[in-house]
Amino acid sequence: MALHPALERLIQTKLAHTHKPQWALPISEVRQAFRDLWTPAITGDPMSVSRIEDISVPGPDSAIRVRVYGPERNEARPIMLYFHGGGYVKGGIEDSDAFCRRLARTSRHVVLSVAYRLAPEQPFPAALDDAYAITVWACHHAVEVGGASGPVVVCGESAGGNLAAVTCLLARSDPRVAIRQQVLLQPAVDFTLSFPSIALPSTQCLVPRDDLAWYYKSYYGDRNLKDPRVSPVFADDLSRLPPALIIAAEYDTLRDEARAYAERLQGAGVAARYVCYAGMVHGFLQMSGLVAEAQSAVDDIVRALN
Repeated sequence: MALHPALERLIQTKLAHTHKPQWALPISEVRQAFRDLWTPAITGDPMSVSRIEDISVPGPDSAIRVRVYGPERNEARPIMLYFHGGGYVKGGIEDSDAFCRRLARTSRHVVLSVAYRLAPEQPFPAALDDAYAITVWACHHAVEVGGASGPVVVCGESAGGNLAAVTCLLARSDPRVAIRQQVLLQPAVDFTLSFPSIALPSTQCLVPRDDLAWYYKSYYGDRNLKDPRVSPVFADDLSRLPPALIIAAEYDTLRDEARAYAERLQGAGVAARYVCYAGMVHGFLQMSGLVAEAQSAVDDIVRALN
């Protein structure tokens, strides 16, 4: 299917305003530009949520900021952890606020949006350590944030999808953790950049190969790129993992590795569903102001959870 016209215009606008690659700019500028992208024209108008609360949760090295989206405290609902995208170097609670409102409102879950530590200041395994720590915490403190006790859902997009997938791998043998479902939205699961869709040209995608390479190097360096803690598609054993919903986009460099991960999960006996949205680009789930498919994908998440 052809690239959606609104998304094609978005790519053309990005290319027209790109004068230097991200890695040639101060990281503060990179982060601010990413934050400025998420206006209501792209995200859609923010949905109202009964309760939005910022809390601080003890982390492995420092406190982790978490934003809670949910109903009033007298209506306990299941917990869903959300790990934002941004290539491990940008993104955060504010950037993903509109999406988390929509996710909480539509899914009828209490969504915990996690401000994990970012590279290059805090490289691997800081983000993963934070993601795992908050998952353990949520399994034991759900009631404190107005949630229902019981297994949690882990959800993440792009880099956050990687953190969610690896968290599930690490949690298999941890009696402190109970994960009901993993929801991986356009996840990064292969740091070797070896699948065919990685070669999509910058005129057809929002996150080209060179950007991915910079993100991964900033976060992980030049170590073993098949380490399953960053490339879970290469894990020896993917059995005994929570059921998975994996959402991909046709015009996304991460498309093929997402499909490969779904197939590997299925081959290991895990209930995994892969959905690829035609004509869409990386990050389309955040773009309800541009494409109806953003809400359709959230509806897919709701069906998987319920």
